[in-house]
Amino acid sequence: MHVSSGRTGNTPGHRPGTAELLVQLAGELRTLVSQHVALAKLELGETARRTGLGVAQIAACAPLVLVGYAFLNAALALWLGRWLPVPGAVALVGLLNVAGGVLGIILAARSFRRPALDDSAVELERTVQALAPAPTVERNGHAALERRP
Repeated sequence: MHVSSGRTGNTPGHRPGTAELLVQLAGELRTLVSQHVALAKLELGETARRTGLGVAQIAACAPLVLVGYAFLNAALALWLGRWLPVPGAVALVGLLNVAGGVLGIILAARSFRRPALDDSAVELERTVQALAPAPTVERNGHAALERRP
């Protein structure tokens, strides 16, 4: 009796056995999972890179914006000082700044609601749907009804 360690699937008319199909399925699932992990890593890397560049740009420009903003607020308070007492004009400008800042924070917080791995989640959902069992089909071509207990 001779035991072969190689594949015998090269012969014509060969039908793979259950064990061979399970080994093949496990290999393909391993490949699928590793591809999903690789996609997630790429997305996280790209997200981190974009975030880092955005933070660097903000850090470089923020001092200029803050100085210009302070001068504009002082000019607005002095201009409003024509009709209001100067302390009242400064308080009004401060109140407008607080209201604008709160509105800006609320709008910025909305951008954090997008999932970080959006593309990976979509691909994973497509894979789950592809691997879901198909409805059974009878000989007449119509889907069989589920039997309920």
